[in-house]
Amino acid sequence: MTEAPTREAPQGAWTPRILIVDDESVITDILSDFLNLEGYTISTAGDGRTALSILEGDVFDLIISDLKMEPMSGLQLLEEVKRRDFKGMVIIMTAFGTVETALEAMKKGAFDYILKPFKMEEVVQIVSRALAVKRLADENFELKETLSLYKMSEDIDVSLNISDILDTLLAFTQQHFHPDLVEVFIYDRKSEKVDVHRSLAAAGERRFGSWLNPSQVHEAVKSFRSIIGGTKLSAQFATIGVDLLPEHFIVVPLAYRKDPLGFVVASSFSKAANFTEGHRKFLSTMGSRTALSIANARLISAMRATFRQTIQALARALEAMDKYTSGHSDRVTLYCDLTGKKMELSPDEHEILINTALLHDIGKFGCHANLNKPGKLTYHEYEVFKQHPNFGVEILEPIVFLNPIIPGIKHHHERWDGKGYPDQLREESIPLIARILAVADAYDAMTSNRAYRKAMSHKVAVGELQRCSGTQFDPQIVVHFITAIETYREEAQGKGLMIPQ
Repeated sequence: MTEAPTREAPQGAWTPRILIVDDESVITDILSDFLNLEGYTISTAGDGRTALSILEGDVFDLIISDLKMEPMSGLQLLEEVKRRDFKGMVIIMTAFGTVETALEAMKKGAFDYILKPFKMEEVVQIVSRALAVKRLADENFELKETLSLYKMSEDIDVSLNISDILDTLLAFTQQHFHPDLVEVFIYDRKSEKVDVHRSLAAAGERRFGSWLNPSQVHEAVKSFRSIIGGTKLSAQFATIGVDLLPEHFIVVPLAYRKDPLGFVVASSFSKAANFTEGHRKFLSTMGSRTALSIANARLISAMRATFRQTIQALARALEAMDKYTSGHSDRVTLYCDLTGKKMELSPDEHEILINTALLHDIGKFGCHANLNKPGKLTYHEYEVFKQHPNFGVEILEPIVFLNPIIPGIKHHHERWDGKGYPDQLREESIPLIARILAVADAYDAMTSNRAYRKAMSHKVAVGELQRCSGTQFDPQIVVHFITAIETYREEAQGKGLMIPQ
């Protein structure tokens, strides 16, 4: 048996690799010598079982097998090649009397057959055709990979959650490269130490665990270069005491504008699954798309944090004007948060609800009347007060990134029966955010001390919400609110949390 030398790295040009299987050494020798002269890399096996052993440890473009062999026939070898998903094309050699069996082999996936005794010109023609088809299939596969990369880019571009982005990368790599293990490491931006490590093993392969030392790999990819290699090279990056090293692996840095974000590693513990330069380039492209999405997600996260700080600062400035409303925005925000979760709002809707709750009374900056004097407001004072939703709109409209919260602020004093203000909207024509906010705002107003009255109890306030359900408030939201607040109160017992008595 002659085996081609194992390769630590792929060759620059494609040199087809052929495995010849025949129990007659004369046949394997003749074909091997002749096809070597044609520029092919040849390995040979004297029977089907030996051929399978070779195929388990190496990758071939073409398998030429005799049909009649013992103890495993060429047909049985073909079936095993297809069952185990070895990627090579198969050509069957057969005597004239077994042509029907050869045709049966083609039905089971063989590319063609060669009649014995053969002419070398015919063999070369059949081999050339098979390899041309193989190359075309590989190019089609690369095209599918390109389309898949586009799909992956779409998936990660719509996500602003770093965990979701990394899960997409892991799943995509596993789906298209079929490694035994794929891992991604993300650095902490300040320390440059690994902050996030996520991994995905092939189905049913729990025995494969992380084998590399992240700090050593980090040093190696600082220059933003990829690494592709086998067992010898993997030993240089291995964690001390690791039991199992991969036969093949690829490391690709995740970098955005020379900013090292981390790296992704695909590992194969089988000799048969060799990674190529094409895999490395493809994974590099995936890594670049992933790094861009991570950078965008971090940027948007920082913008949201600044956004939230701006909103909180505005809310604090409003409440500093009046001791009676201190903490009102925070409590209303809590109640909206509980209700929104109970109603299972989308993440975007929930975020708008929370931000609206924090700033729902921002329009009171435009009210010049004393809104917290003892006793009832005069008609004029009440008319001024009723303008605070519109004042809120005027304050926020010039701030473009706050525009999504304007509808809730403008309409949180509308009523379900259409008797509210400022636009007398009714029922579901009132924005959902405003309907939720109306219930939470009313509950906190009732359960808080005011200059003109003492706070109501929780029980009385809930009774008022129920009494006004269907007139002042959306009935379904009242139900969701009460369910959410009662659950919260039960969980808060003994924890010292903010609970109206």
